[in-house]
Amino acid sequence: MYVNETSKDLISFLLNPLNYPEKTVHVVHMETHISHVFLCDALVYKIKKPVNFGFLDFSSLQKRHYFCEKEVELNSRLAKDIYLNVLPIYKTDGHYSFTKNKKNRPVEYAVKMKKIPMDCLLFNLISEGKPLYRDLEEVGRTLAMFHGNIKPYRGERFGGIEAILTATEDNFNQIKTFCGTTIDQKSFENLANYTRTFLEENNKTFYRRKRDGFIREGHGDLHCQHICLGHPPVIFDCIEFSDSFRIIDALQDIAFLFMDLEYRGRFDLTSCLFKSYFAGWREAQNEELLRFYKVYRAVVRGKVEGLTAGNVAGIREQELARAKATNYFNLADYYINYVHKPFNPIVFMGLSGSGKSTISRDFSSGAVILRSDEIRKEASGVVKNEHRYGAVGEGIYTPELTRQIYCALLDKALGYAREGRKVIVDATYLKASQRTHFYNSSIEKGLNPFFVHCFASEDILRDRIRKRMQGGQDISDADLSVLEHQLQHLEEPDELPSFRVLRINTEDAIDNVVNALKEFL
Repeated sequence: MYVNETSKDLISFLLNPLNYPEKTVHVVHMETHISHVFLCDALVYKIKKPVNFGFLDFSSLQKRHYFCEKEVELNSRLAKDIYLNVLPIYKTDGHYSFTKNKKNRPVEYAVKMKKIPMDCLLFNLISEGKPLYRDLEEVGRTLAMFHGNIKPYRGERFGGIEAILTATEDNFNQIKTFCGTTIDQKSFENLANYTRTFLEENNKTFYRRKRDGFIREGHGDLHCQHICLGHPPVIFDCIEFSDSFRIIDALQDIAFLFMDLEYRGRFDLTSCLFKSYFAGWREAQNEELLRFYKVYRAVVRGKVEGLTAGNVAGIREQELARAKATNYFNLADYYINYVHKPFNPIVFMGLSGSGKSTISRDFSSGAVILRSDEIRKEASGVVKNEHRYGAVGEGIYTPELTRQIYCALLDKALGYAREGRKVIVDATYLKASQRTHFYNSSIEKGLNPFFVHCFASEDILRDRIRKRMQGGQDISDADLSVLEHQLQHLEEPDELPSFRVLRINTEDAIDNVVNALKEFL
């Protein structure tokens, strides 16, 4: 491994807005382990660090120039008109410039590209809980066309089972050191056994995939931070530095996106992606191989986050990286042990007025629906249609009664689910302790729980509650004072495995949300 530093004078030059060919007022510097990125008002300039990590070699100016050109060429396939060109940066008498004269010579090269609108980035839109169903259908069609139109790779060097064997064994050798921190020994052994057994039993499948032309020069780094939703979507930042990372089975390529969406709990979006992608390229479909590649991608991300935890300085940053690594390894374990089990029980949770009751009621006619409002009134001896609005902590909203309600919800949910019934639980679940108890108890019973976290803006929540109270038809006794108390005491569900929580903004048409959830729940 070779690591060198980019000149501090060059960084200072690129931080000055006056030094760019185009007028810009602001320059924001971002740094990755392989690049320095400078965000101007409308454009972005990116230079590569003089490093050599074995799988990546930018150690010489000639190599950095080559890979800058390669980056523009490859990304023009899915990010048309975004990657503009490669600009040389010159130096004369200790001063840098984008302008050539008789004395100076190139000392660095920068990829010049248009700025990607961050508010259209798939990663950010998922963080905001946007439904995005039609957008993912378009992404699926775009990727099917992209993969389907690439000329199959017929060489010997890339795409064979030997490459996968080498990569998976390297992963497990590196992950061994994480046992006891981000992954337990049993899970590690299960992942390794599943992977080795699958490769041994499906040797001919990998051979046929290569023979039939599914090894192609794809993107190599397909995930939510590299997709900008538009018409058509812009898919950028493919891997330019390693042919072996990019020339792979098309299923391995798109498996990264499936895994990344599901890591964020968006199985609803992978249902849309699956249908649209394989509708456009049906002959590429192989669900068990797709599952294998999702396991592989989750393990790689778990490894990367584990390595990150060992290389960041702050305790908080280390804890965050370790938590991410554990979530990725847990997702890989889910793919192996739970993927053929339907999610059950399903908890629809969120603040009063968030739409959870509407969605859960319309979601499944054959399910047992356990609603906290109904159980609360039964336990209090209150008639179902009678309303008793009151302050939190009094009447039917005492802490002790609330504790009893959540214990009853859990007992009933586990009982019905173990009988094979589909179970829907409708309650706020504002506290981490409530959710953790439900999750741990479900897992201990061999069940496959899932949580749908419904939310909306505070103004919409208040408006929905007012309308509900005026109508008088809903069983809920949560009024505006209850909502205000909930807003002050809500704990975000960060303690749950990320892939078991779907965060959905219910300001979109409820029918769209219900129909999408039915696809996978």
